[in-house]
Amino acid sequence: MTARERVHRLVDALPDDVLDTAGRVLAGLAAPPHADPLTSALATAPLDDEPVTDSEAEAMAEGERDADAGRVMTAAALRVRLGL
Repeated sequence: MTARERVHRLVDALPDDVLDTAGRVLAGLAAPPHADPLTSALATAPLDDEPVTDSEAEAMAEGERDADAGRVMTAAALRVRLGL
């Protein structure tokens, strides 16, 4: 089964009360990226246009050193450690 066939089956299985919402979502996916100015702006925006300060650069370097030395843990590991 192709992806298109799976989407068709999903749409056919939707209850009537969500069809308007599904139509809007699909219309947004089908529109060319330049059709919406916000979408276009987000798609072409630089990741960050603010200059990095010396203190921010040092903080990033410190974080990288900590990661390289194994002094960091994932959020999941922290939750386990805290019993959450």
